[in-house]
Amino acid sequence: MDKSYLSIDTTKRLRVVKVANDAPFKRMMQTFLELKAKQPEDLPSIIKIAFGLAAYFPPVKSEVRLDFFDEQLNEVQKEAVSFALEAADLALIHGPPGTGKTQTLIEIIRQLAARDLKILVCGPSNISVDNIADKLGPFRIPMVRIGHPARLLPSVISTSLDVAIKYSSGGMLVNDIRKEMDEKLNTSKKTRNGTERRKLWEDIRDLRKECKVRERRCTEDIVRASKVVLSTLHGAGGRDIIRQNFDVVIIDEAGQALEAQSLIPLVRGPSKCILAGDHLQLPPTIPRTDKTSSLRRLELSLFERLIKLHGPLIKRTLSVQYRMHEMIMKYPSVGLYDSLLLADVSVRSHLLSDLPNVIKTDETQAPLVFWDTNPHGGFGEDDTGAHESKSNAMEAALCRYHLRSLLEAGVQPKDIAIITPYNAQVALLSGLIKSEFPDGFSEIEIGSVDGFQGREKEAILLSLVRSNEKKEVGFLADERRLNVAMTRPRRHLCVIGDSGTVARGSVFLKGWMDFLEENADLRYPDTIMLQQ
Repeated sequence: MDKSYLSIDTTKRLRVVKVANDAPFKRMMQTFLELKAKQPEDLPSIIKIAFGLAAYFPPVKSEVRLDFFDEQLNEVQKEAVSFALEAADLALIHGPPGTGKTQTLIEIIRQLAARDLKILVCGPSNISVDNIADKLGPFRIPMVRIGHPARLLPSVISTSLDVAIKYSSGGMLVNDIRKEMDEKLNTSKKTRNGTERRKLWEDIRDLRKECKVRERRCTEDIVRASKVVLSTLHGAGGRDIIRQNFDVVIIDEAGQALEAQSLIPLVRGPSKCILAGDHLQLPPTIPRTDKTSSLRRLELSLFERLIKLHGPLIKRTLSVQYRMHEMIMKYPSVGLYDSLLLADVSVRSHLLSDLPNVIKTDETQAPLVFWDTNPHGGFGEDDTGAHESKSNAMEAALCRYHLRSLLEAGVQPKDIAIITPYNAQVALLSGLIKSEFPDGFSEIEIGSVDGFQGREKEAILLSLVRSNEKKEVGFLADERRLNVAMTRPRRHLCVIGDSGTVARGSVFLKGWMDFLEENADLRYPDTIMLQQ
């Protein structure tokens, strides 16, 4: 590092404090203040419907036949597309795991763009927005992705605003101005004459002003020329977007977005908003463990509020899933989705043994395995304190044993993930698996259930951890977290847990334990197995 840039004494001890980015919070507050300043009758119609100040009227089904761009859509997806296009103001697409929500949204965007409407596509995270941008790329719709290139997926950087500016005529002119500024700055450093130096700095100041004006104008021209603009929800409050008017706002992963975030792109009053997500998976993350009742209220997303307020008429549910073996899908479907989910024929009976170079074994031919530690005595949970993360050495050993069986049968490490609700168990498993399988460790994903939302693997090993005399289940009591955990695998789900503890947690958990005992390949560990 060039020490000339430092204005502090680096020979002394320093303390570095990481300060949180408060820009998202400020934009949410600004949105609230703007809405608060309006009279109820002046609020955008979408906001009125969202908060019960106006009635919601379902769309009238059009008699005109819609020509779909993507003929691979199933009938339920086509119905959802038609519903979203026909809606006057609000439409919700409920997409349970593996049902092709993104594919449905891409069709909706293509249909809207073909009608020459201007569309703003948002999501709560960069990855949720990049996922749409990546899938939309091949269709050559004029679009721009707002956001710093360093935070974008490599596959979508070519659509970023920075790249668009760089190769535009306005952007090239801005670069020429910057070069001129640099030249004058270098000249000023060599000039000793005070009058000449002042003149150079005046020129630099004028050039800087011109550069900002031209850069802003260039940005506005690019955004204005794009039919589709993509941004995170808080990015929708940025100056690159805030001056633009949009006909339709689409919010993906709306079930994971804070309600205050979702209001940011709606405050300008678009004609229509389409929200897509699943309120039965994990809600928005509130970064506090000791959540007060007021903080818990923040977990209610706009997506869930609309369903609670206006009922099933405001949404269409995608019901054909293309991920899970039918047996893996069955309990989430019955327990959470009113038995609506159907496994497509392409995945209904697929197994690990159908994968290339995988031999047929008891493990690779079983879609659902349950290692029940209860008869072994249970209570293997390591309780280091009331507020500490939990771990379970017995379950970790069983994960290692089952993982070894899958690898020996030819299942590729990259096709396997081990997930658990507790970070302490993640750490325990990582150490254990790394020492046992050093060569394949980097490809075997080990992580938390929460961190795996939106992901899938051919095989998932799920360690439930909780096993205690008090029958406390902690995080497992949240049905949405369990829903995420159950629905990540495609061909094989291995559940490892203490049925005696877990079944006492809730009616949902009791039903799941009963289902596993009746339908899974039920296994019990022995001492020799745990030592291997």
